[in-house]
Amino acid sequence: MPAVVPAAMSTDAMSLAPFADIEQAVDADVIRLLANAVATIGNVDVPVIFDEPFSMPFDGEVDASTPSCTGAVEALRALQRGARLVIGDRTFQVMTSGPDGGGFWRLELGGV
Repeated sequence: MPAVVPAAMSTDAMSLAPFADIEQAVDADVIRLLANAVATIGNVDVPVIFDEPFSMPFDGEVDASTPSCTGAVEALRALQRGARLVIGDRTFQVMTSGPDGGGFWRLELGGV
């Protein structure tokens, strides 16, 4: 017996494509609303969510920061370890690069 598809829902509507479109639109809005910095990569400005939490490892013997930025997959995915980018007036080097698990791309950064 063939599958019964409601008249208002075609088999195309049952594909994952509409959800992918919705996810892409929501991700773009998140970056648009939450971006707090612009990363310059080459000659391209990319809105990112920049974070630089302070930490004191080794029982406070060392002061450290662990900067990172998160942005659109399409804009950041090509950056690999050693790539450089500028945020504000500071140049950073990519230490790690990978998906953040929420539809964005995260770069862990180090000073140059």
